This record gives sequence, structure tokens and C-alpha cells, in this order.
Amino acid sequence: MKKMFLKSSTKKEKYPNGGDESYWMGRIAKSMSPMLDSLEILCQRGEGGEEPAQGCGLLLSLGSHAAPEEIEGKIKGAEVFYYKYSPAGKRAAEVTAARLKQAYPQPELVEVVATAAQAELSSAKVPAVTVKLGYHDNPQDEAWLVNNVEAIALALAKAVKDFLEGDGIED
Repeated sequence: MKKMFLKSSTKKEKYPNGGDESYWMGRIAKSMSPMLDSLEILCQRGEGGEEPAQGCGLLLSLGSHAAPEEIEGKIKGAEVFYYKYSPAGKRAAEVTAARLKQAYPQPELVEVVATAAQAELSSAKVPAVTVKLGYHDNPQDEAWLVNNVEAIALALAKAVKDFLEGDGIED
């Protein structure tokens, strides 16, 4: 059975219409668990400094953005970050972005971003991606996120399956 490690943000940044980043990322992660089970993928959940178990094929971390105060509410879109020196991380990010584009209302605003600045990605012993599911201070992004938890979870679960099985995008 394929294995993955799923982390959701523990940040308490408030969402304008209720809840916070920790709550909504936790809801998505919780929704993903039975979907991953049905895809025959063992999902280990963790927070903080926990490390993926032996044999884990992917680390997926969930969060959302907040724009700087001077442009609050004006930026939207989802980003999938990977460690820029990891070819497998890049492939995982590309597969994840492709699936998110199927769920996000403006697919052209879903981007893959290479970085060396995120310690979680650079120190990971397995391919790793951080998904920022929109800007929670943007009314459209917040509405999309809170009203589409199941669709987002399904897109992410399918991305995990696609990556772990080495496939392209399938339905």
C-alpha cells in the first residue's frame, strides 16, 4: 500500500466569515482521509515537527495565504510550492496543481512555485509540497474554500494518487 504524510496548518489566522486557517485546513485534511483510504493510500496525519514514517512517498502540507495589509483582499489564486532542487518535488507540485486547476474557479491562477526558502520542503526526506489554497482575506477565495471542502479534498486526494502511482492525470 502506498503511504503519504498529510499536514494541515495550525495557524489561527481568522477567516472573515468564520473559522480560521487551522480549522479549514483541518476540515480539508479530515475529508481527504477516507478518500485516500478508498484509493488504497495510507495517510499519516501530523502537525508541528513530526516526520513522515518510513516508506512514505509524499509529504503534503496544507495552508492558505493572507495578503499584506495594504493590498488585503485584492490578490487571489492557489500556489503549490516545492523545493527547487527536488525533481520529484517538482513533479508532485505539477500533478497537484493540475488537479487543483480542475477544482479552482480560475485555473489560470493556480501556480507551481519553486523555492529554497521553506525549511519544511528543503529538509524533507521525501518529495514534499506545500499547497496554499487561496487567499483567505479575498472574499472570492474564502468563499471557494469554505464552500468546496469536499471538492478540494477530492482534487488533492487524486493528485496524491496520481503522484504516488507515477501516472499522469486520470479521472
